[in-house]
Amino acid sequence: MQTKKTHWASLLVLIVFGFSLLILGLIVILFGFTSFFDLFSGGADPATGMISAFAFGFVSVLLLLCSWFVLQKTRGLEQADHSFKFPFAGWLWIVIPVVVFFSILIGGAFTMAELPWLNWLVLPALTIMVIVPPIWLLFGTASNGIELGPRWRFFSILGLGMTISPMIMIVLEIVILVTVVILGVIYVAVTQPALINQLETLANMADQSMSEDAMLAAVTPYLSNPAVIAVGIGYIALLVPLIEELLKPLALWFFARQIETPAQGFALGVLSGAAFALFESLNASADGSTSWAFIVGARTGTSLLHMLTSGLVGWGIIAAIQEKRARRFFAAYIGAVLIHGIWNASAAGIGLAILGESIGKPEWFFNFAPALLCGLMTLGIGVAALLLQFNRRLRKPLTSPVAAEPLESNPKEIG
Repeated sequence: MQTKKTHWASLLVLIVFGFSLLILGLIVILFGFTSFFDLFSGGADPATGMISAFAFGFVSVLLLLCSWFVLQKTRGLEQADHSFKFPFAGWLWIVIPVVVFFSILIGGAFTMAELPWLNWLVLPALTIMVIVPPIWLLFGTASNGIELGPRWRFFSILGLGMTISPMIMIVLEIVILVTVVILGVIYVAVTQPALINQLETLANMADQSMSEDAMLAAVTPYLSNPAVIAVGIGYIALLVPLIEELLKPLALWFFARQIETPAQGFALGVLSGAAFALFESLNASADGSTSWAFIVGARTGTSLLHMLTSGLVGWGIIAAIQEKRARRFFAAYIGAVLIHGIWNASAAGIGLAILGESIGKPEWFFNFAPALLCGLMTLGIGVAALLLQFNRRLRKPLTSPVAAEPLESNPKEIG
């Protein structure tokens, strides 16, 4: 059955997808061409560019799939409103970890050979194999037993989570970062004019093609300054979570009136987090060095974080709009920001501790890295447990009618 009435929501989503596909296609061509040039010219690492090309290419293919389902709604086809059931089975908990483990093992072995052409050939596909299946597994687990709603809306949220949400977040984060830097420069210029002269001298030295070691030695006093560290971690652990947790589930604000229950809001919020995690992790994994295995392996934890926190906020959004419980939204949003902030602060602290070796502070690594790493692992376990617990509490009971009859006939046993 096909209706003739124009569905403006799906048409708007389809227009966004069309522009996004155009931009993504240009990015794929750019990275692909640059990678080929680097491979044959012996310039920069060619695998990095090809991983990026594969990443944006994979997102493009997935966005095409989303566009197809949204187009069905635009055309008024009845199947667009059929309830979507995400393909998931318990045996994936065995298969996917095995696939991911051996993909990391094989890719890590190839990077140790330090052959640029070999990394260029195998790492892009292996990156997809390491990043995508865990996201599939985590979403299937988080949404298991929860009604996901019409298929066109499901793929609209997935597509918007890979396109418009990351774009807005990136722009906002850059604007805020530039603003913080400008305000910092103004403050220093007013309170410590001599420091401005030192920074100008440092900038002039950078223009004279200093060696990497010399530049690092020159900026060490500034990188180890407590005020600089506090501002940097404050940006990463507070401002970034505030922005991302509000905008990751952006599509849920768009569809909030149509989403039926907070449980569905949780599942679709997890979907928004999965879409963002997919986009971020694929691009953050563009590294053809010997660090590749560590980078892609660590992205699973980050994906888990994004999915849980977006699920919390999605649950809060629908509770506020459909059930008029605004406090639930603020509680969920603050909780998501806190979890994200602690995660980012721990990760930034580990990175800073590792950097300490290069800036003359080797004690940072031994004093801080073990505790921060243990904290990050504990938080990861806690996030996974929360994801499972939310699914258990929100999914529909799967009690059969036969099993339910004794409960109905003897209500005294229920209490």
